Amino acid sequence: MTPFWKRLKKATPEQEAEFSKALEENKVGFKDGFAMILSAFVVIVLPCLLVLLGLGALVMLLFGAFG
Repeated sequence: MTPFWKRLKKATPEQEAEFSKALEENKVGFKDGFAMILSAFVVIVLPCLLVLLGLGALVMLLFGAFG
């Protein structure tokens, strides 16, 4: 079984030029950017914080910090 990074295919310069051209053509407005940042916050940051708070509370409970 080969490692994952050895199976990755490198992009050619032509593909990189196509991608950068497509990015320039499709202008992202302020509302779209704000929606992407807000959804990333809700989907990634908040669950991570909740997991960390839960684990912290569990550790504090195990060590008797709550009572």
